Amino acid sequence: MADATFTTPDGRTIGYVERGAADGVPVIVCHGTPGSRFTRHADPDIYARHNVRFVPYDRPGYGLSDPQPGRAVADAASDIAALADHLGFERFAVVGGSGGAPHALACGALLGDRVLRVGALVTPAPPDEEFDFFEGLAELNVKEFTAAQEGPEAIEAFLQPYVDGIRADVDDVIDEMLTELPEIDRERASQPEHRAIMRQSWVEAVRQGQRGWADDDLAFAKPWGFELEDVTADTRVWQGELDVLTPRPHGEYVASKLPNARFELLEGGGHFLDPEWAVVLDWLAGAGAAA
Repeated sequence: MADATFTTPDGRTIGYVERGAADGVPVIVCHGTPGSRFTRHADPDIYARHNVRFVPYDRPGYGLSDPQPGRAVADAASDIAALADHLGFERFAVVGGSGGAPHALACGALLGDRVLRVGALVTPAPPDEEFDFFEGLAELNVKEFTAAQEGPEAIEAFLQPYVDGIRADVDDVIDEMLTELPEIDRERASQPEHRAIMRQSWVEAVRQGQRGWADDDLAFAKPWGFELEDVTADTRVWQGELDVLTPRPHGEYVASKLPNARFELLEGGGHFLDPEWAVVLDWLAGAGAAA
């Protein structure tokens, strides 16, 4: 599908792409960290097959979307509402994986009945005194989120070598990350179709340098701007048992705070949950007809 952009009420440009069934159930998609509107399943026909109109967009500072300095996780809700308005969606589902999941949850808390359902895959938890954020976390992410807690200069300095690496040879950066992941994730990321999507999405993610990536991390390290208890939308949390980028305690903690959620642990699963997407899309599309 062709790239597209629209302008938010406050004058920013947001990039997005549409896939799947034109008359399917609208599903707005929050990409990972880093990521872009190019996030997608390796099977290009999966969305039409499950009657979904799949709309990933670039968060501010990524891809084609203008930066939004100082943004909070909660700010995604207004951008997603504006995207839905632009596309004529009265009601829609929202889904996010990894760093995208908190932004999807924000919609479940802040957009009321417009949100049909919220899907959160391998979600990080918010900073909370009663939760050990670093339990089970890969060393790479420990270093990244420690830098984010130290502030903008620290996280920007930490991320710049990765941005430079992605621009020079994205496969080297992906391979470096994979050394800390379980075998199931290394296997999936070595599949040509999966690797090609990662490569395209990550390169697009750093089109504007580390801006979007750094702003994501800074947003995760401070209060999200909403309470998990306020996510009243019907929500499902999928968690890979072996994930070390957003480990099992994160998903369990988030699900425990949500008033209307079901937690699903995928035994033997890691961070990349591609085989689960048929189930995810069926559940998201089951909320009602396209608006």
